[in-house]
Amino acid sequence: MVKEDTIFRKLRVIESLRFGLVPEYYIDQLTIGFDNIKNVTEKILRKCESFLPVGFQVCGEYGCGKSHTLSVMRYIARKEGFFTLKVEVDGEGISLSNPSKLLNMLFFSVQDNNIYSDYPLVSLFLKALLLKNDSFEKLKKFETLQKYLNVITALVKQGLIDEYYYIIESLLSCSDEISATDANKILSSVLRYSGYPNLKLKPLISRRVDDRYLDFIEALAGIAVLVAAAGYKGLIVTIDEYEVERIKNPSNYKIVQDMLCVIGQYLSGGLNLPKAPLCIIFSAINQGGEKGDPDITRYISKTPENIFEVTKWSESQKVELLKKIHVLYCETYQLWTEFSVSTGENLTKLMENKLSNSESRQIRSIIKWYITLLDLRYGPPEIKRR
Repeated sequence: MVKEDTIFRKLRVIESLRFGLVPEYYIDQLTIGFDNIKNVTEKILRKCESFLPVGFQVCGEYGCGKSHTLSVMRYIARKEGFFTLKVEVDGEGISLSNPSKLLNMLFFSVQDNNIYSDYPLVSLFLKALLLKNDSFEKLKKFETLQKYLNVITALVKQGLIDEYYYIIESLLSCSDEISATDANKILSSVLRYSGYPNLKLKPLISRRVDDRYLDFIEALAGIAVLVAAAGYKGLIVTIDEYEVERIKNPSNYKIVQDMLCVIGQYLSGGLNLPKAPLCIIFSAINQGGEKGDPDITRYISKTPENIFEVTKWSESQKVELLKKIHVLYCETYQLWTEFSVSTGENLTKLMENKLSNSESRQIRSIIKWYITLLDLRYGPPEIKRR
């Protein structure tokens, strides 16, 4: 049974590779330089776990694999017991200039943490209520989240959480499905005699423009403490494609810089907010011949030890990846065939010439073409049953 499960798992990996994709549950096996990324990530995690907020930058040239590196870092973080959130900004609808939408999109990735619930954010509060660990008391320092905790506690005591969770989840996730006014009207009538005074909830991000930057980082810090209260070691947030903020909407870029400044102030201890087990990782293209984005470096990562540059793979590294795929293919289909270095080198050179401007596209194409070559040669064969 175990063997069948292993083979089925490998079949799923190969099916993903046919599209040039590396599934996360096999990312450690098919990432060249995995150990290096792991060492860097674990240093960040140790700081974060100690309630020392961290700002970090993953940088490199266009198409060098920054997004993949972020995926690897999140994978490692979850393996180590951390909670992760991710977002890819587009410089327009999803942007640091729009904190409410940004937070809403971050919360869409909650299920990456194997939380399969209709109300994943509320479920974190329920776990925290169940555990009541050391971090649970620290939630009281976050006034907005404390009010949510009081409401959830009252609903649980009255056996009404399943009936009204969607209201709280909508407000928490910065959704526009229900307004705070309507939500409070419904909840106040339900919890009139709950024993909790001042149960009025408000969105995590204020409508007042001047308050939004501070609200955003306070919300992330509060969620970081919440996940710690729910049994995780901390919160890792990745924000990908930062460079589009400069390109897509230059008129908004001053707002983006203001947001970065406030985030940076929190990370360096310059705001009157509690420390949280929070790490925020940005990915950005190198600018002006220097490592990374100058604004991310200035406000977020600040020191060289908080910058990781993704370099382009050498030809030998790409061939090494193909060799790993070859071994996986043979193990899955129970074949006995040697890897051809010359085939790997020829395919690598072909893709380098064809897609010289994007290494990430090169690698995806190399993977797809090599799996296609194996399929053409071997069938693909059926799994042999014993």
